[in-house]
Amino acid sequence: MKLTTGPGKVETLAEEAVVAACTLADAAGPSRWSADAVEDVAAALEVLAGALAQLDPECAEILSVVPIAAAAVVERAEQAAAGTSETVGGRAAAGTSTALRQALAAHGLTRHRVHQLGAALVTVTLDAPEAQALAVLLSRRDALPRQAQPEDEDGWGAGPAETAAAALADALRAHGTGAYARVLTSGQVSAGLTPQAAQAVVAALTVQPGAASRGKRRGLGPGFKGVASR
Repeated sequence: MKLTTGPGKVETLAEEAVVAACTLADAAGPSRWSADAVEDVAAALEVLAGALAQLDPECAEILSVVPIAAAAVVERAEQAAAGTSETVGGRAAAGTSTALRQALAAHGLTRHRVHQLGAALVTVTLDAPEAQALAVLLSRRDALPRQAQPEDEDGWGAGPAETAAAALADALRAHGTGAYARVLTSGQVSAGLTPQAAQAVVAALTVQPGAASRGKRRGLGPGFKGVASR
């Protein structure tokens, strides 16, 4: 990574961002935040992390947790504003996230991160090849292969990670509403599910005939050669 030393527009804008952040921090307090204010600041964190992620792939990987953390903070703020209790729901979501980890591992999808973001959201982050493999596992066997669809539709054909995210989003929607998948600045694919959708995904992976042992995946075809071994 090569950094410039002379002053410029980026330096001026970065300094303005620091001043604005300090002003906000001085004005903020535990009782002064609103859900909208939390959402705005979380969005700012994600934008700034995305800007820093352009430095190099390693920085992008380090900062890939910021969108996840920001989403978790917004989730908690929304729950607090609504006055909802997450004790029971949180335990249920924790059990669901554990079951999801186990179901993924049973199919050899071991390079993943599963997070419980409050009681209403479970996220799973995977490398692009594993996201594509999960999409295949979750897709109906009688469905037309999605790769045959127009390349400019819904991000298909825009690149390996984008294509994997689009395929996974399509597959997840069949298991519950509100599911999504997107590409992080690190190049990984992050999917978000309601606990109900996550349970449906776990059920779908569990009933796969002869769930593959760790390191092996059945029925993925020659297009996934090299993905199974890690």
